[in-house]
Formats: sequence, structure tokens, C-alpha cells
Amino acid sequence: MGNSALSRLPGFRRGVVVVSLLFIYAFGANALYGLLFRNGYYSALLRLRHEGPHHLPGSSNDILARYTGIGYLDKLLTLASVMFANVTDGSSPQLSLYAFHFGGQYLAILVVIAIEGLRSGNQSNPLRFFSIWGCLMQAASYGCTMPLYAIIHLTTSPVAEEAGQTLLEAVPTSSLQELAVLPQALVVGYVIPAILMSVPLFTNPVHQWFGGLWQGSPLWAMLLQKLWASKLKIQPVSHDIRTNGRISQSGPKEPPARSSRSPSFSLRVEEKGLLANAYLFAFVWCALSQIIPLVLIAAVRLRPSAFPSYLYDAWTITKVFVPPPFWSTKKMESMATGMHDFFLYDQYVGSTAAIVWATALYVNSRERPMKMNNWAKLAFVITALSVSTGPAGAVVWLMWERDRFLLSVPRKGF
Repeated sequence: MGNSALSRLPGFRRGVVVVSLLFIYAFGANALYGLLFRNGYYSALLRLRHEGPHHLPGSSNDILARYTGIGYLDKLLTLASVMFANVTDGSSPQLSLYAFHFGGQYLAILVVIAIEGLRSGNQSNPLRFFSIWGCLMQAASYGCTMPLYAIIHLTTSPVAEEAGQTLLEAVPTSSLQELAVLPQALVVGYVIPAILMSVPLFTNPVHQWFGGLWQGSPLWAMLLQKLWASKLKIQPVSHDIRTNGRISQSGPKEPPARSSRSPSFSLRVEEKGLLANAYLFAFVWCALSQIIPLVLIAAVRLRPSAFPSYLYDAWTITKVFVPPPFWSTKKMESMATGMHDFFLYDQYVGSTAAIVWATALYVNSRERPMKMNNWAKLAFVITALSVSTGPAGAVVWLMWERDRFLLSVPRKGF
């Protein structure tokens, strides 16, 4: 009976994680969209649409309503222009600073789901297309999309299996070429459009065009990734993993000298190096997006004379990072503050789901059950990284530690 109970534990744990993610999704839907109803943002949008004047919130700039000539798509891009207008126009410094933070964290999440899309075990399911999930996060919110992505991943992907043969065969990357060019593709497809829609060098219509361009950044990054990968010469990874032996929890072992000279071993080393580059790219963005806003907030308190006077009141921890209660019925001060509140919950809910998901994958990769002290250490690391590099930094660390361990299993592992 004891062995039977132990065999049911992994399934029970997965069920608990899925239920937790469903709760996070329900909370997110209420906190994001419910708050916009309660604080008056939706009412303001409807007035803007039906009564006018048809100007971007807080300005006299006309709203651009035609981008592609495709009616439904143009409506989505117009709505996005209205919602993001105060992020980049400088009218709400606290929102702009938070958007910089959120943008870096979100970029790291795109890296993670792009890597998951390249897994061998995900080539026959919808997780393969990171651009689809990224566009859903752009259109329907990160906070409501990430829990659904995590649930689908945990319940359908062999990459989410417990430690064993199936997991070892599912984890390796299906295309080293696409992995190699992923950071460059995201810089050109995501970072540069974000900069272009933010810098005050263009006319308002051009700014809105760049904002519309940025909304499709996951798609542009994927297309660039495919294009550049087709020009690289890297052989596919060998998935010949034999079944005798076991995973060592004490750390990776040195493979035999004969294996170290084999083509498959060389490709595994190359894959680990490319993964390290991609995760480092994501982690650096996490750290910068977390540290720079905190440094600016501290600097404006310590040297107020070096900054415009209005930033002293706008750039505080509370005004930049603390959302109102999700049940609040208080009306927003402006559409900029209403959108700021939305983005706060968007990131915090989505990042909570991402951490729960990444933690589940990390724990699943361990052959031996984690003890109380292991859980305590893991919780400390996740908390410390979330504070120092943002929540996405903790997600990146969890995924890289998991990959580093699994890809270090000797060829004769298991």
C-alpha cells in the first residue's frame, strides 16, 4: 500500500499545480479585466469611441485607425495604441518607468517559451509555436495567457513528465540553428521596435505605427529566427539515450573519454552552450529591467536637483510598483493610471503563474523526492532572485538549472 501511495504522489502533485494555476487564472481575470470595469477605464474607452474627441488619452493627437486594411486587426491595433499611448508619451513617468521594467521581464519570458517550443518533445503540439503564445500575451494579456500556457504544457507535453526516459528524450533541442539565433531575433524583432515606439524623435502617427509594429514582435522575432537559422550549418542533436543506469542527484558526472570524442557528445556540449547563451541573454535583461528602475528611484530621492522636479513625486516604490487592491471600486485618476494598474496586475499574475510552472518542471526533473530543507533552499533562491532580478529572473534560473542537469546526464544515464 505504501508503494502504491508513493506512485500516486507525482500525479497528485501535478493536479495540485494545475488547480493552483486555474485559481491564478481566475484571480487574474478578475484583477485585470474586473478592475478595468470597476475603475471606469472601460467606460472611458467607450466614451472615447462613441463620443470623442478621437484623440489619444491626455493629448490632442488623433488616433490612428488604419494600419493593415484588415478590419478586425486594425481595431485591435487601434485599441492597443490607445492603451499604450501613455506608456511612451511621457505624460505618466511612473507608468513609463514601470513599462521599462515589465518589458525586460516579459522579454525573458518570451525567451523561455521560445526555448520550450524548440524541445524535441514539443514538435507535435501547439507549444511549438512561441509566436502564437507571445501574440496571445500581447492581445489578451500576459496575466491571463501564462496560466493557460502552463496548464496546457503540464498536461500535454512530454517535457513536463517526471524524471525518466520520456523526459530525457523530450528535453533536447530540435534545432540548434534556431536556438543559436534566438537572442539576435528577439533584439531585432522585439527590442528595436520597442525603442522606436518610445523615443521622442518621430511624429505622432509614426509613433503609433511603431507601436502597432511592436504588437506583432513575437511574430517578427519568429520569422527572423527561421530566416537566420536557415543560413547556419549545425548538425541536429543525436537523441540516442540508452536506458541502463540512473540519474545522479549529486551533480553531473564526467562521461567516459570515448564519449567525449563522439559527435553526439560534442553536439550536447554545443547545445548546453547555446542554451547558456540564451538564458544569460534573458537573465541580463531581467537584471537590468529590475535594477535600473530601482537605481533611478533611489537617485531621485538622493539627488533630487539632478532630475526634473515632477519625478520626485512620481518615481517612488509605491507609485511605480504597488497596485491598488484588486477589489477596489475607486475610480481612476486618468486613463494612464488605469492602464498602470492593469499592467501591474498583468505582470504579477503572469509571473506568479510562470514561477509555479517553472518550479513544477524543476521538481519533476529530480529523481529523488525533495526534502524539507531542499524546499526551503529553493524558496529562498526564488525569493532572492525575484527581488534582485525580478520574477522572470527566478523563472530563467529554474529552467536553466533544470536543463543543465538533464543535459549533463551521461549518454548511458538511466
